[in-house]
Amino acid sequence: MFDFIDDFYDSLFKPSRGIARVVQERTVWHGLFIYLAVSLVASITSFVGTGTEEAFTGLTQYMDPENAAALMRAWPVLNLLSVIVFYPLLYFVWAAVLQFSSELLGGSGKGLQVATGLGYGQLPYLLVVPFGLIAHYMNYIVPLVSLAAFVWSVVLKVEVLHAVHGFSRGRAALAYFLPALVLVAAIFIFLVLIGSILMPLLAEMFPM
Repeated sequence: MFDFIDDFYDSLFKPSRGIARVVQERTVWHGLFIYLAVSLVASITSFVGTGTEEAFTGLTQYMDPENAAALMRAWPVLNLLSVIVFYPLLYFVWAAVLQFSSELLGGSGKGLQVATGLGYGQLPYLLVVPFGLIAHYMNYIVPLVSLAAFVWSVVLKVEVLHAVHGFSRGRAALAYFLPALVLVAAIFIFLVLIGSILMPLLAEMFPM
């Protein structure tokens, strides 16, 4: 129990020490448990904070009231199933992607340690829970707190790559954002290619 409290506190507020410890001493199953627990709590809190009446009203815009009511009743079970089935897949895929990008930059750490650290990197989202519960009354503050939790989480995950692979923090940040940069570049190239193909056709179809 006290080990978890130490891990929680140090990972959040002393990441250079806490993250370095958990990637060495905790297993990937600890990381997965933290990841799933935080995701489930944050999801439930978001739903409760929104308010069942507002959620029901929103659903009735896309379906009849009977189906909306049935979906509302089934939501807790559906949410639990999605977390159990899909989140572990997302967890390991993201860890594998970060491990690959780190190896491209010369990293030699273990992928399982990266996965362990990613789980603890989700801990800042727990701090959104109290604000999520009162979101119905303070809508303006929840996006700000969520943004702060997201940035904090990214910082912790960069720290994970720093601890596992021995990178400088600048290189660890590059390894973390490299997949997103590659994706953006690929989309940009795809759009340029599509544009180069379509523009002559459009010019013929709609001559000036």
